[in-house]
Amino acid sequence: MNGSSMPSPALGPPLPADYYRRHAARVRKLAGEATTPAVKDHLCGVALEYERLAERVENALVLDQS
Repeated sequence: MNGSSMPSPALGPPLPADYYRRHAARVRKLAGEATTPAVKDHLCGVALEYERLAERVENALVLDQS
């Protein structure tokens, strides 16, 4: 095997949307407690990404059920 190809990690079942929503809420709480604008902005962005992941999981479940 050459150094440029790596095996893909095994993917397990997706985490439930609630998992991502709980993390988003936790990160939003931390953002509310942040004292610097840069940290607050970063944490708000992280929370948004968790919400997007939750939406992707929910959308995938809807597609699987149709």
